[in-house]
Amino acid sequence: MTETNEAVDAAFAEIAARRKADADHEHAKKSLWLAHHWPERYDRCMVIGGRHVCRRCTVFYSISFLVAALAFAGVAPWPESFDIWAVWLMPIPATIEFALGEMTRLQYNARRQIAVTAFMSPAVGRGMAAELADQGSWLFWGPVLVFGTSWFVFAVIGWFTRKGQYR
Repeated sequence: MTETNEAVDAAFAEIAARRKADADHEHAKKSLWLAHHWPERYDRCMVIGGRHVCRRCTVFYSISFLVAALAFAGVAPWPESFDIWAVWLMPIPATIEFALGEMTRLQYNARRQIAVTAFMSPAVGRGMAAELADQGSWLFWGPVLVFGTSWFVFAVIGWFTRKGQYR
């Protein structure tokens, strides 16, 4: 009789766990626009107002938009003559970190991610300001196309090889 009770208890516990996982999955689906990470990867998120928000995106957009607004208002973080170098060189460390995280067994590290993202973001902000001042600016679209495409390719390779941080 005890064995039967234990088996029934285990079956009910499994059903309850499955229902909780399904509820968590549904909640995560509704929250993906803020986090774009599933619950098993919430270590890549910050909790703001009770919601998970992607850490990389929070750092990236906060700094980029601030620098873009300041640069558009005439307060630039460096002389305009440095822009071409900054927008092409400053995203390289973040791109390398992302590529290694996707295509090797490099483990996720929040501090490293924040550091390389914070380093890249002012350059993107300067590119955004250039785009606001002159639509179609290659100072913005050139790096977006090159680095954006490379990040996409690294993510796809990581997904299909299952070597990356998202395995």
